[in-house]
Amino acid sequence: MRTLVAVTFAALVPFSAASAQPAIFPGREPPVASAFGPDPVIQITTTFRARIEGVADIGDVPSPTAQDSARRTLYNMAANECTVLAEYWKAECRLNSLSVDVSLERLAGPGAERETPSMFGTAVYELRLQSPGR
Repeated sequence: MRTLVAVTFAALVPFSAASAQPAIFPGREPPVASAFGPDPVIQITTTFRARIEGVADIGDVPSPTAQDSARRTLYNMAANECTVLAEYWKAECRLNSLSVDVSLERLAGPGAERETPSMFGTAVYELRLQSPGR
């Protein structure tokens, strides 16, 4: 009986010692120290402009259809920008916020004295940097 207890104890000792070791899996590297901390995130703010088409006179209010078209253009620009940022920075990209404003903008140049209604979108992105081993 003493032999059975001794053999059982001897068999369990290596397992308890191994369980105290940190688990390292193939392909997974330990986190690298970074100036950004353990979970690096970068914020980038970008502004886009889209003309509101179909306005004959500067005093006219753009139609809802023309405003929707310009707004959709801004949404597409914001979505495409996230794709470009993710590729360039090798990071996950998330659109944090997007604000859209309507404005009159004076066009510069010869014969361009009229004001053209435009929509501006300001997008804030969060980029989560990937670890170097990814």
